[in-house]
Amino acid sequence: MSTQNRFLPLFVDLVDRPVLVVGGGKVGLRKTRELLECGARVKVVSPAFLEGFEGLPVEAVGRRWQVSDLDGMLMVFAATDDEQANRLVHEACRARSVLCNVVDVTALCDFHSVASVRSGDMAIALHSGGRAPGLSAWLRRRLQDWLEGFGDLSKAVSLSRTRLREAIPQESREDFWRSRDYQALWDLCRREGAAAVERRLEGESRGLTDSVKQGRVILVGAGPGHPELITRMGLAAIETATALVHDRLVAKELLDHAPHSCQVFDVGKKGFGTSAHQGGINGLIVRLAQEGHTVVRLKGGDPFVFGRGGEEIEACEAEGIPVEVVPGLSSSLTVPTYAGIPVTHRGLSRSFAIVTGHTADGVSMTIPQAETLVFMMPHHSFAELRKRMYEKGWARTTPASAIQSGTLPGQRVLHSTLETMVEDLEREAMGSPMIIVVGPVAGWAASHAGATKGFRAPQGSFQD
Repeated sequence: MSTQNRFLPLFVDLVDRPVLVVGGGKVGLRKTRELLECGARVKVVSPAFLEGFEGLPVEAVGRRWQVSDLDGMLMVFAATDDEQANRLVHEACRARSVLCNVVDVTALCDFHSVASVRSGDMAIALHSGGRAPGLSAWLRRRLQDWLEGFGDLSKAVSLSRTRLREAIPQESREDFWRSRDYQALWDLCRREGAAAVERRLEGESRGLTDSVKQGRVILVGAGPGHPELITRMGLAAIETATALVHDRLVAKELLDHAPHSCQVFDVGKKGFGTSAHQGGINGLIVRLAQEGHTVVRLKGGDPFVFGRGGEEIEACEAEGIPVEVVPGLSSSLTVPTYAGIPVTHRGLSRSFAIVTGHTADGVSMTIPQAETLVFMMPHHSFAELRKRMYEKGWARTTPASAIQSGTLPGQRVLHSTLETMVEDLEREAMGSPMIIVVGPVAGWAASHAGATKGFRAPQGSFQD
Protein backbone atom coordinates (compact mmCIF):
# COMPACT_ATOMS: atom_id res chain seq x y z
CA MET A 1 0.00 0.00 0.00
CA SER A 2 1.40 3.38 -1.02
CA THR A 3 1.95 5.92 1.76
CA GLN A 4 2.62 8.87 -0.52
CA ASN A 5 -0.55 10.60 0.72
CA ARG A 6 -0.32 9.39 4.30
CA PHE A 7 -1.37 12.71 5.87
CA LEU A 8 -5.06 13.61 5.83
CA PRO A 9 -5.60 17.39 5.64
CA LEU A 10 -7.82 18.49 8.54
CA PHE A 11 -8.80 21.63 10.40
CA VAL A 12 -9.19 20.69 14.08
CA ASP A 13 -11.34 22.64 16.55
CA LEU A 14 -9.07 23.15 19.59
CA VAL A 15 -11.29 25.46 21.60
CA ASP A 16 -11.16 24.27 25.24
CA ARG A 17 -9.45 21.02 24.18
CA PRO A 18 -6.46 19.72 26.21
CA VAL A 19 -3.06 19.77 24.47
CA LEU A 20 0.32 18.90 26.01
CA VAL A 21 3.60 20.63 25.15
CA VAL A 22 6.76 18.92 26.42
CA GLY A 23 9.57 21.47 26.49
CA GLY A 24 9.83 25.02 27.80
CA GLY A 25 12.36 26.42 25.33
CA LYS A 26 12.06 28.58 22.25
CA VAL A 27 10.24 25.97 20.13
CA GLY A 28 7.92 25.04 22.98
CA LEU A 29 7.04 28.70 23.48
CA ARG A 30 6.23 29.16 19.79
CA LYS A 31 3.98 26.09 19.76
CA THR A 32 2.28 27.17 22.98
CA ARG A 33 1.42 30.57 21.55
CA GLU A 34 0.02 28.99 18.36
CA LEU A 35 -2.18 26.67 20.43
CA LEU A 36 -3.45 29.47 22.64
CA GLU A 37 -4.46 31.45 19.55
CA CYS A 38 -6.68 28.50 18.65
CA GLY A 39 -8.30 28.48 22.10
CA ALA A 40 -6.68 25.26 23.38
CA ARG A 41 -6.17 24.42 27.07
CA VAL A 42 -2.40 24.04 27.12
CA LYS A 43 -0.32 22.16 29.64
CA VAL A 44 3.45 22.67 29.42
CA VAL A 45 5.86 20.31 31.19
CA SER A 46 9.55 21.26 31.48
CA PRO A 47 12.27 21.47 34.17
CA ALA A 48 12.86 25.09 33.08
CA PHE A 49 10.88 27.72 31.19
CA LEU A 50 11.94 30.47 28.83
CA GLU A 51 11.14 33.97 30.04
CA GLY A 52 8.32 34.40 27.53
CA PHE A 53 6.13 31.83 29.30
CA GLU A 54 5.44 34.27 32.12
CA GLY A 55 1.87 35.51 32.05
CA LEU A 56 0.63 32.98 29.49
CA PRO A 57 -2.67 31.28 30.49
CA VAL A 58 -1.20 27.77 30.61
CA GLU A 59 -0.76 25.02 33.18
CA ALA A 60 3.01 25.09 33.65
CA VAL A 61 4.53 22.05 35.42
CA GLY A 62 8.19 22.51 36.42
CA ARG A 63 9.61 18.98 36.14
CA ARG A 64 10.51 16.31 33.58
CA TRP A 65 7.57 14.81 31.74
CA GLN A 66 5.87 11.62 32.95
CA VAL A 67 3.73 9.12 31.08
CA SER A 68 0.76 10.18 33.24
CA ASP A 69 0.98 13.64 31.64
CA LEU A 70 -0.55 12.10 28.50
CA ASP A 71 -3.81 11.26 30.29
CA GLY A 72 -6.80 12.92 28.60
CA MET A 73 -4.74 14.78 26.00
CA LEU A 74 -6.06 15.29 22.47
CA MET A 75 -2.55 15.74 21.06
CA VAL A 76 1.03 16.19 22.21
CA PHE A 77 3.94 18.32 20.97
CA ALA A 78 7.44 17.12 21.94
CA ALA A 79 9.70 20.18 21.76
CA THR A 80 12.69 19.48 24.01
CA ASP A 81 16.34 19.73 22.93
CA ASP A 82 16.87 16.09 23.99
CA GLU A 83 16.40 13.70 21.04
CA GLN A 84 16.06 10.66 23.29
CA ALA A 85 13.42 12.36 25.44
CA ASN A 86 11.44 13.36 22.35
CA ARG A 87 11.57 9.79 21.05
CA LEU A 88 10.32 8.43 24.40
CA VAL A 89 7.41 10.88 24.32
CA HIS A 90 6.50 9.69 20.84
CA GLU A 91 6.68 6.00 21.81
CA ALA A 92 4.50 6.59 24.87
CA CYS A 93 1.93 8.42 22.75
CA ARG A 94 1.86 5.60 20.18
CA ALA A 95 1.24 3.08 22.97
CA ARG A 96 -1.77 5.12 24.13
CA SER A 97 -3.05 6.09 20.64
CA VAL A 98 -2.45 9.77 21.32
CA LEU A 99 -1.41 11.89 18.32
CA CYS A 100 2.13 13.19 18.72
CA ASN A 101 4.27 15.74 16.87
CA VAL A 102 8.01 15.73 17.53
CA VAL A 103 8.89 19.17 16.26
CA ASP A 104 11.13 19.15 13.14
CA VAL A 105 11.47 15.33 13.15
CA THR A 106 9.24 14.15 10.29
CA ALA A 107 9.64 10.44 11.05
CA LEU A 108 8.24 10.97 14.55
CA CYS A 109 5.20 13.01 13.57
CA ASP A 110 1.67 11.63 13.49
CA PHE A 111 0.53 15.05 12.27
CA HIS A 112 2.08 18.32 11.16
CA SER A 113 1.37 21.92 12.06
CA VAL A 114 1.05 23.31 8.57
CA ALA A 115 1.70 26.80 7.30
CA SER A 116 -1.67 28.52 6.94
CA VAL A 117 -3.09 31.58 5.26
CA ARG A 118 -6.15 33.23 6.78
CA SER A 119 -8.53 35.96 5.79
CA GLY A 120 -11.61 36.09 7.99
CA ASP A 121 -13.23 32.66 8.09
CA MET A 122 -11.31 31.55 4.99
CA ALA A 123 -8.13 29.51 5.55
CA ILE A 124 -5.69 27.72 3.25
CA ALA A 125 -3.29 25.15 4.70
CA LEU A 126 0.07 24.27 3.10
CA HIS A 127 1.88 21.01 3.73
CA SER A 128 5.21 19.76 2.37
CA GLY A 129 5.29 16.54 4.39
CA GLY A 130 7.62 18.23 6.83
CA ARG A 131 10.43 18.18 4.25
CA ALA A 132 10.39 21.79 3.06
CA PRO A 133 9.01 24.09 5.77
CA GLY A 134 10.87 27.09 4.36
CA LEU A 135 9.20 26.60 0.97
CA SER A 136 5.80 26.35 2.66
CA ALA A 137 6.45 29.58 4.53
CA TRP A 138 7.42 31.37 1.28
CA LEU A 139 4.29 30.15 -0.47
CA ARG A 140 2.21 31.18 2.54
CA ARG A 141 3.44 34.76 2.17
CA ARG A 142 2.60 34.77 -1.54
CA LEU A 143 -0.88 33.43 -0.87
CA GLN A 144 -1.49 35.87 1.95
CA ASP A 145 -1.08 38.77 -0.47
CA TRP A 146 -3.40 37.07 -2.96
CA LEU A 147 -6.05 36.32 -0.31
CA GLU A 148 -6.10 39.85 1.07
CA GLY A 149 -9.71 40.93 1.52
CA PHE A 150 -11.11 37.46 0.88
CA GLY A 151 -12.44 37.28 4.42
CA ASP A 152 -14.74 40.24 3.73
CA LEU A 153 -16.07 38.49 0.62
CA SER A 154 -16.60 35.26 2.55
CA LYS A 155 -18.53 37.10 5.24
CA ALA A 156 -20.68 38.95 2.70
CA VAL A 157 -21.57 35.74 0.84
CA SER A 158 -22.32 33.94 4.12
CA LEU A 159 -24.63 36.71 5.32
CA SER A 160 -26.35 36.82 1.93
CA ARG A 161 -26.95 33.06 1.94
CA THR A 162 -28.78 33.43 5.24
CA ARG A 163 -30.68 36.58 4.29
CA LEU A 164 -31.74 35.30 0.85
CA ARG A 165 -32.66 31.79 1.95
CA GLU A 166 -36.39 32.40 1.68
CA ALA A 167 -36.13 34.64 -1.39
CA ILE A 168 -34.63 31.88 -3.54
CA PRO A 169 -36.77 28.78 -4.16
CA GLN A 170 -35.27 25.68 -2.59
CA GLU A 171 -34.79 23.86 -5.89
CA SER A 172 -32.88 26.85 -7.29
CA ARG A 173 -30.58 27.59 -4.35
CA GLU A 174 -27.73 25.23 -5.24
CA ASP A 175 -27.62 26.37 -8.86
CA PHE A 176 -27.83 30.04 -7.82
CA TRP A 177 -24.87 29.90 -5.46
CA ARG A 178 -22.75 27.70 -7.72
CA SER A 179 -23.28 29.91 -10.75
CA ARG A 180 -22.25 33.26 -9.22
CA ASP A 181 -19.31 35.02 -10.81
CA TYR A 182 -17.16 35.02 -7.68
CA GLN A 183 -14.21 36.66 -9.44
CA ALA A 184 -16.43 39.63 -10.25
CA LEU A 185 -17.78 39.67 -6.70
CA TRP A 186 -14.23 39.62 -5.30
CA ASP A 187 -13.23 42.52 -7.54
CA LEU A 188 -16.35 44.40 -6.42
CA CYS A 189 -15.56 43.71 -2.76
CA ARG A 190 -12.06 45.11 -3.16
CA ARG A 191 -13.34 48.23 -4.91
CA GLU A 192 -16.49 49.05 -2.96
CA GLY A 193 -16.60 46.80 0.09
CA ALA A 194 -18.70 43.90 1.39
CA ALA A 195 -21.96 45.87 1.41
CA ALA A 196 -21.74 46.27 -2.37
CA VAL A 197 -21.41 42.50 -2.74
CA GLU A 198 -24.51 41.94 -0.63
CA ARG A 199 -26.46 44.43 -2.75
CA ARG A 200 -25.28 42.72 -5.95
CA LEU A 201 -26.35 39.28 -4.72
CA GLU A 202 -29.72 40.60 -3.59
CA GLY A 203 -30.28 42.12 -7.01
CA GLU A 204 -29.31 38.90 -8.78
CA SER A 205 -31.76 36.94 -6.65
CA ARG A 206 -34.76 39.13 -7.53
CA GLY A 207 -37.27 37.52 -9.85
CA LEU A 208 -36.38 33.97 -8.80
CA THR A 209 -39.77 32.53 -7.91
CA ASP A 210 -41.33 29.10 -8.14
CA SER A 211 -42.92 30.01 -11.47
CA VAL A 212 -40.33 32.34 -13.02
CA LYS A 213 -36.71 31.37 -13.56
CA GLN A 214 -34.27 33.51 -15.52
CA GLY A 215 -31.45 31.62 -17.17
CA ARG A 216 -28.64 32.86 -19.35
CA VAL A 217 -26.27 31.54 -22.01
CA ILE A 218 -22.51 32.08 -22.19
CA LEU A 219 -20.78 31.25 -25.47
CA VAL A 220 -17.20 30.29 -24.58
CA GLY A 221 -14.34 29.70 -26.97
CA ALA A 222 -12.35 26.69 -25.74
CA GLY A 223 -9.34 27.35 -27.95
CA PRO A 224 -7.71 25.01 -30.48
CA GLY A 225 -7.58 21.83 -28.39
CA HIS A 226 -4.83 22.03 -25.79
CA PRO A 227 -6.63 22.59 -22.44
CA GLU A 228 -4.21 25.31 -21.35
CA LEU A 229 -4.99 27.45 -24.38
CA ILE A 230 -8.36 28.55 -23.03
CA THR A 231 -8.57 32.07 -21.60
CA ARG A 232 -8.85 32.69 -17.87
CA MET A 233 -12.23 34.31 -18.54
CA GLY A 234 -13.40 31.18 -20.33
CA LEU A 235 -12.29 28.93 -17.49
CA ALA A 236 -14.09 31.16 -14.97
CA ALA A 237 -17.28 30.87 -17.04
CA ILE A 238 -17.09 27.06 -17.01
CA GLU A 239 -16.84 27.12 -13.22
CA THR A 240 -20.19 28.97 -13.01
CA ALA A 241 -22.09 26.58 -15.29
CA THR A 242 -25.12 24.63 -14.16
CA ALA A 243 -25.45 23.18 -17.68
CA LEU A 244 -22.53 22.66 -20.06
CA VAL A 245 -23.06 22.03 -23.78
CA HIS A 246 -19.79 21.15 -25.50
CA ASP A 247 -18.31 20.27 -28.88
CA ARG A 248 -16.62 16.97 -29.72
CA LEU A 249 -13.04 18.28 -29.75
CA VAL A 250 -13.19 20.12 -26.41
CA ALA A 251 -10.55 18.79 -23.97
CA LYS A 252 -11.88 16.63 -21.13
CA GLU A 253 -9.72 18.60 -18.70
CA LEU A 254 -11.93 21.63 -19.35
CA LEU A 255 -15.09 19.67 -18.57
CA ASP A 256 -13.59 18.69 -15.22
CA HIS A 257 -13.69 22.36 -14.19
CA ALA A 258 -17.49 22.41 -14.23
CA PRO A 259 -19.19 22.02 -10.82
CA HIS A 260 -20.01 18.42 -9.84
CA SER A 261 -23.73 19.17 -10.00
CA CYS A 262 -23.48 20.62 -13.52
CA GLN A 263 -25.41 18.81 -16.28
CA VAL A 264 -23.11 18.02 -19.22
CA PHE A 265 -24.28 17.55 -22.82
CA ASP A 266 -22.02 16.32 -25.65
CA VAL A 267 -23.30 17.76 -28.93
CA GLY A 268 -20.16 17.15 -30.92
CA LYS A 269 -20.33 17.23 -34.69
CA LYS A 270 -18.28 14.98 -36.92
CA GLY A 271 -17.92 15.71 -40.59
CA PHE A 272 -19.35 12.99 -42.86
CA GLY A 273 -20.48 11.03 -39.77
CA THR A 274 -23.16 10.95 -37.10
CA SER A 275 -23.60 14.48 -35.81
CA ALA A 276 -25.83 16.64 -33.68
CA HIS A 277 -27.86 18.99 -35.87
CA GLN A 278 -27.51 22.73 -35.27
CA GLY A 279 -31.24 23.13 -34.87
CA GLY A 280 -31.26 20.55 -32.11
CA ILE A 281 -28.33 22.25 -30.39
CA ASN A 282 -30.11 25.61 -30.55
CA GLY A 283 -33.23 24.04 -29.06
CA LEU A 284 -31.27 22.40 -26.24
CA ILE A 285 -29.54 25.64 -25.28
CA VAL A 286 -32.83 27.55 -25.26
CA ARG A 287 -34.63 24.89 -23.22
CA LEU A 288 -31.90 24.74 -20.58
CA ALA A 289 -31.86 28.52 -20.24
CA GLN A 290 -35.65 28.61 -19.94
CA GLU A 291 -35.35 26.11 -17.09
CA GLY A 292 -33.21 28.66 -15.25
CA HIS A 293 -29.74 27.27 -15.99
CA THR A 294 -26.54 29.16 -16.50
CA VAL A 295 -25.74 27.48 -19.82
CA VAL A 296 -22.11 27.46 -20.93
CA ARG A 297 -21.89 26.63 -24.62
CA LEU A 298 -18.29 25.48 -24.93
CA LYS A 299 -17.11 25.67 -28.53
CA GLY A 300 -13.77 24.74 -30.06
CA GLY A 301 -11.63 27.68 -31.16
CA ASP A 302 -13.56 30.95 -31.16
CA PRO A 303 -17.40 31.01 -31.20
CA PHE A 304 -17.48 33.43 -34.15
CA VAL A 305 -14.85 31.84 -36.41
CA PHE A 306 -16.76 29.08 -38.22
CA GLY A 307 -18.32 28.28 -34.85
CA ARG A 308 -21.95 29.16 -35.71
CA GLY A 309 -22.07 31.24 -32.56
CA GLY A 310 -24.17 33.85 -34.34
CA GLU A 311 -26.88 31.28 -35.09
CA GLU A 312 -27.05 30.26 -31.44
CA ILE A 313 -27.35 33.92 -30.41
CA GLU A 314 -30.22 34.38 -32.84
CA ALA A 315 -32.04 31.38 -31.35
CA CYS A 316 -31.65 32.78 -27.83
CA GLU A 317 -32.56 36.29 -28.92
CA ALA A 318 -35.85 35.02 -30.36
CA GLU A 319 -36.78 33.70 -26.91
CA GLY A 320 -35.57 36.71 -24.93
CA ILE A 321 -32.64 34.85 -23.37
CA PRO A 322 -29.58 36.98 -22.51
CA VAL A 323 -26.30 35.84 -24.07
CA GLU A 324 -22.70 36.64 -23.15
CA VAL A 325 -19.67 35.84 -25.30
CA VAL A 326 -16.17 34.88 -24.18
CA PRO A 327 -13.71 34.94 -27.11
CA GLY A 328 -11.35 32.03 -27.65
CA LEU A 329 -8.07 31.48 -29.46
CA SER A 330 -9.13 30.62 -32.99
CA SER A 331 -7.67 27.38 -34.35
CA SER A 332 -7.18 29.13 -37.69
CA LEU A 333 -4.30 31.18 -36.28
CA THR A 334 -3.27 29.29 -33.14
CA VAL A 335 -2.69 25.91 -34.79
CA PRO A 336 -0.31 27.22 -37.50
CA THR A 337 1.54 29.30 -34.91
CA TYR A 338 1.92 26.34 -32.54
CA ALA A 339 3.31 24.33 -35.48
CA GLY A 340 5.84 27.05 -36.33
CA ILE A 341 4.06 28.37 -39.42
CA PRO A 342 3.61 32.17 -39.52
CA VAL A 343 0.62 33.38 -41.53
CA THR A 344 2.45 36.64 -42.23
CA HIS A 345 6.17 37.22 -42.72
CA ARG A 346 7.96 40.30 -43.98
CA GLY A 347 8.80 39.91 -47.64
CA LEU A 348 6.60 36.81 -48.02
CA SER A 349 3.07 37.59 -46.89
CA ARG A 350 1.32 40.79 -45.90
CA SER A 351 -2.21 39.36 -45.97
CA PHE A 352 -4.02 36.16 -45.08
CA ALA A 353 -7.51 34.76 -45.40
CA ILE A 354 -9.31 32.00 -43.53
CA VAL A 355 -11.47 29.68 -45.60
CA THR A 356 -13.72 26.84 -44.51
CA GLY A 357 -13.02 23.57 -46.21
CA HIS A 358 -16.53 22.28 -45.54
CA THR A 359 -19.86 23.91 -46.39
CA ALA A 360 -23.23 22.58 -45.37
CA ASP A 361 -25.36 25.05 -47.33
CA GLY A 362 -24.38 23.93 -50.84
CA VAL A 363 -22.80 27.28 -51.73
CA SER A 364 -19.66 26.91 -53.83
CA MET A 365 -16.51 27.87 -52.00
CA THR A 366 -14.57 30.84 -53.33
CA ILE A 367 -10.85 31.50 -53.16
CA PRO A 368 -10.16 34.95 -51.69
CA GLN A 369 -7.35 37.24 -52.78
CA ALA A 370 -4.56 36.93 -50.19
CA GLU A 371 -0.93 35.86 -49.98
CA THR A 372 -1.59 33.19 -47.34
CA LEU A 373 -4.67 30.97 -47.22
CA VAL A 374 -5.65 29.01 -44.12
CA PHE A 375 -8.14 26.22 -44.84
CA MET A 376 -10.21 24.88 -41.94
CA MET A 377 -11.22 21.21 -42.01
CA PRO A 378 -10.30 20.68 -45.70
CA HIS A 379 -9.47 16.96 -45.58
CA HIS A 380 -12.32 15.83 -47.86
CA SER A 381 -12.45 18.93 -50.05
CA PHE A 382 -8.88 19.96 -50.70
CA ALA A 383 -8.77 18.44 -54.19
CA GLU A 384 -11.66 20.70 -55.22
CA LEU A 385 -10.12 23.67 -53.41
CA ARG A 386 -6.83 23.07 -55.22
CA LYS A 387 -8.62 23.07 -58.57
CA ARG A 388 -10.19 26.44 -57.77
CA MET A 389 -6.80 27.81 -56.72
CA TYR A 390 -5.32 26.80 -60.07
CA GLU A 391 -8.16 28.65 -61.77
CA LYS A 392 -7.25 31.73 -59.72
CA GLY A 393 -3.65 31.53 -60.93
CA TRP A 394 -1.93 29.86 -57.97
CA ALA A 395 1.22 28.01 -59.04
CA ARG A 396 1.33 24.26 -58.59
CA THR A 397 4.68 24.59 -56.81
CA THR A 398 3.25 26.87 -54.09
CA PRO A 399 4.33 25.54 -50.66
CA ALA A 400 1.59 24.04 -48.49
CA SER A 401 1.62 22.62 -44.97
CA ALA A 402 -0.96 20.43 -43.23
CA ILE A 403 -1.40 20.20 -39.45
CA GLN A 404 -3.37 17.35 -37.93
CA SER A 405 -4.55 17.47 -34.28
CA GLY A 406 -2.92 20.85 -33.80
CA THR A 407 -1.66 21.75 -30.27
CA LEU A 408 -2.49 18.24 -29.02
CA PRO A 409 0.06 15.55 -28.04
CA GLY A 410 -0.62 13.71 -31.33
CA GLN A 411 0.04 16.75 -33.52
CA ARG A 412 1.48 15.95 -36.96
CA VAL A 413 2.84 18.42 -39.51
CA LEU A 414 3.33 17.68 -43.22
CA HIS A 415 5.20 20.10 -45.50
CA SER A 416 4.35 19.68 -49.17
CA THR A 417 3.25 21.69 -52.22
CA LEU A 418 -0.12 22.58 -53.66
CA GLU A 419 0.38 20.02 -56.45
CA THR A 420 1.34 17.06 -54.25
CA MET A 421 -0.58 17.77 -51.03
CA VAL A 422 -3.59 15.49 -51.67
CA GLU A 423 -1.41 12.50 -52.53
CA ASP A 424 0.97 13.19 -49.62
CA LEU A 425 -1.94 13.29 -47.16
CA GLU A 426 -3.19 9.94 -48.43
CA ARG A 427 0.28 8.41 -48.27
CA GLU A 428 0.83 9.64 -44.69
CA ALA A 429 -2.71 8.61 -43.66
CA MET A 430 -3.39 12.02 -42.18
CA GLY A 431 -6.96 13.00 -41.38
CA SER A 432 -9.17 15.31 -39.35
CA PRO A 433 -9.05 17.50 -37.40
CA MET A 434 -6.85 19.28 -39.92
CA ILE A 435 -5.78 22.72 -41.07
CA ILE A 436 -3.86 23.42 -44.29
CA VAL A 437 -1.80 26.57 -44.85
CA VAL A 438 -0.94 27.52 -48.43
CA GLY A 439 1.52 30.22 -49.43
CA PRO A 440 5.20 31.19 -49.28
CA VAL A 441 5.07 31.14 -45.46
CA ALA A 442 4.58 27.36 -45.62
CA GLY A 443 7.86 27.11 -47.51
CA TRP A 444 9.56 29.28 -44.87
CA ALA A 445 8.22 26.96 -42.16
CA ALA A 446 9.49 23.89 -44.02
CA SER A 447 12.99 25.35 -44.23
CA HIS A 448 12.93 26.16 -40.50
CA ALA A 449 11.30 22.93 -39.33
CA GLY A 450 12.79 21.83 -36.06
CA ALA A 451 13.81 25.33 -35.02
CA THR A 452 10.64 25.78 -32.96
CA LYS A 453 8.09 23.57 -31.31
CA GLY A 454 4.95 24.13 -29.31
CA PHE A 455 5.53 24.95 -25.65
CA ARG A 456 4.69 22.17 -23.22
CA ALA A 457 3.68 23.44 -19.78
CA PRO A 458 5.11 21.58 -16.77
CA GLN A 459 3.12 18.50 -15.88
CA GLY A 460 0.22 19.28 -13.59
CA SER A 461 0.35 23.04 -14.15
CA PHE A 462 -3.17 23.15 -15.58
CA GLN A 463 -4.70 21.68 -12.42
CA ASP A 464 -2.63 23.97 -10.25
